[in-house]
Amino acid sequence: MLTLALQSAADKASIINKTTEAVTKQGEITPTDAANQTVAATGSGVDWAARLAEKGFDWAVDKGPSIIAALVILFIAWIIAGWLRRLIITATNRTHVDATLGKFLGNLAKWAVLGFSVTICLTVLGIPATTFAAVVAAIGLAVGLALQGNLGNLASGVLLLIFRPFKVGDSVIVAGQAGVVESIDLFTTNLDTADNRRVIVPNGAICGGVIENQSHHERRCLTIIVQTSGALELNQTQAALEAAARSFAGKYNGALTDPAPAVGLMEIAPASTWSIGVWISTAAFAAAKPVLLAEVKHAIDKGGLGVPPPVTNISVVAMPK
Repeated sequence: MLTLALQSAADKASIINKTTEAVTKQGEITPTDAANQTVAATGSGVDWAARLAEKGFDWAVDKGPSIIAALVILFIAWIIAGWLRRLIITATNRTHVDATLGKFLGNLAKWAVLGFSVTICLTVLGIPATTFAAVVAAIGLAVGLALQGNLGNLASGVLLLIFRPFKVGDSVIVAGQAGVVESIDLFTTNLDTADNRRVIVPNGAICGGVIENQSHHERRCLTIIVQTSGALELNQTQAALEAAARSFAGKYNGALTDPAPAVGLMEIAPASTWSIGVWISTAAFAAAKPVLLAEVKHAIDKGGLGVPPPVTNISVVAMPK
């Protein structure tokens, strides 16, 4: 048994030697060469890591002061930007500029300071600022083209908040819409209509059209048009209408007696057409017209000044046979 085992081991060793020689003849790598290459590769990897660490250390030593300076600049710029933002908001509040516009201008100044400080930091680090500026300009152009309509509304909103053609609570007619101003934002203006609808109007449409502010003045002239019989004496009719207008001005809360109500003749045919104007405080203007109409109608009925109903006269000339 021992002899057989030794013979088997010898046969296996012979087979391994023959295989190794065959591989060597074919140009393959021997186990010894593979081991030597592994050791060499390991050594080169260690050398590469050492060189990388050395280069990193040299870069840190070379760029360290610049990085620290850039961080200091950013820190100081952040403090200055926050201080400038608070200063602008406080100044706009003291000058009674709209709070929305004050915050917008404050944030705009803050980011402008931070953007300028980033450009300085890039210069300190040795990065050309022109490249950064070109990228920012390209991005700004693309955003501007994509949002040109919204930017127009933004510019219009800033103009509305600066020049203040109307304020919150005013009754206005803008862009074909009538209502009370609920809020003025940077992009849109919100209106509440008489039937309690919310209408959102883009600021660009407001600035590009006619703005009618019905609440700008403290008083307004309420004017109505009525017709009376053309057969009556004009002085008598005018006196009756003036008496009705003065009666309304004396008892209606919000109507003014100074200036006095005015009645003027506008047309005389086919009926007498009169214009009646009464001055009303703006706050009471909306509900005054129905009351004035009722007062004038009562005066016309009482004095018999109304236009007679149309009468059709038919004359029969001849009856057919």
